[in-house]
Amino acid sequence: MTQNNQIKKRIYYLDITRGFAIFGMFTQHCMIVHEVSAGEGKNLFANFFTLLGTAPSAPVFMLIMGALLMKSDSSMGRSIWRGIKLLILGFILNLLRFTIPLLIAVTIFGSDSLNLSEGETPLNVLFYVDIFQLAGLSIIFGALIKNIAEQKFFIPFLAAFVLLASPFLWGKFDSNPVSHFLWGVTKNVPFPFFPWVIYPLLGMYLSKYLIGIKSLKRSLKMIGKYGFFLGVLGGIMVLLSSLEIFSFQVFSPIGDYHRSGAGLHLVIIGFVFLWFNVCYWLEQKFGVENRIIKVLVYWSKNVTAIYFIQWVLFGWSMLIFDQNKQNAFDAALIGLTVLLITHFSVKKEGVRKLFSWI
Repeated sequence: MTQNNQIKKRIYYLDITRGFAIFGMFTQHCMIVHEVSAGEGKNLFANFFTLLGTAPSAPVFMLIMGALLMKSDSSMGRSIWRGIKLLILGFILNLLRFTIPLLIAVTIFGSDSLNLSEGETPLNVLFYVDIFQLAGLSIIFGALIKNIAEQKFFIPFLAAFVLLASPFLWGKFDSNPVSHFLWGVTKNVPFPFFPWVIYPLLGMYLSKYLIGIKSLKRSLKMIGKYGFFLGVLGGIMVLLSSLEIFSFQVFSPIGDYHRSGAGLHLVIIGFVFLWFNVCYWLEQKFGVENRIIKVLVYWSKNVTAIYFIQWVLFGWSMLIFDQNKQNAFDAALIGLTVLLITHFSVKKEGVRKLFSWI
């Protein structure tokens, strides 16, 4: 979720892609925070809103971040420092969106009135591993391997290894705080480094194709073709896994969105590759002066501030509307309100300056 000032000319289709990802983030968060089934029930509207925040969102954020990191002129030390700052920002966010509101709720209403997961306390949610923690660790890791990342087979081999090895790591050494961040399995670790680092790795590998100006259209068509192939392959793996045929159940376990084996991630990668082509077509079709596209580009430019502010608002909204007590329509209205407040907050220069240190 990083912006790259080193790239002189903006790649607007990437901004459009990331802008849509931000919108999907809002639709998903309003459902998982407020909808009665957390967007996983039988309500098609809630399920669709939740779906918009899956493949089109976090994987897009991470893949674009990897591409921009690879094209950045920043030194290794500066990139590592940026990763550390994102880690710090992640813990600040946890404090403001979870710990403080929970402390207030426990003090006023008592813990019995809250819809907390087993073992969840205001203290342990401070160590929630979300997208900022994943981004920070990924930037640090990417900076360390950047000098060898251009070797032809290094990143594909590394990404394949991460995909296949991750299921064997989940749940290992649970009491170790390091494993909590790298491959933790609790609900407080929605984005473990293994396997989610594959997306920034792919971004680094494809950066010369995603950000190349002269042959961009041809490059995206090639990426789209690979995306279709990977999506079909992943779909077959998921099918074979679900039927427990051969050994695919071992190499492609079906978990949730946050922890699944190679099959589901190949489907997601395939979707993202094709989605890049769709967003490039939208840029060419409507131009960057289109009102909706201008909003998406603005959101992309301010992605860090928007992510931070919307989560703080959602966190505090639980004090007003409680957690997972609304129907899908009311949850969507809360999400729309949070989106509008976030948008107009980020319009203020003083608010944007709060995140200038990242």
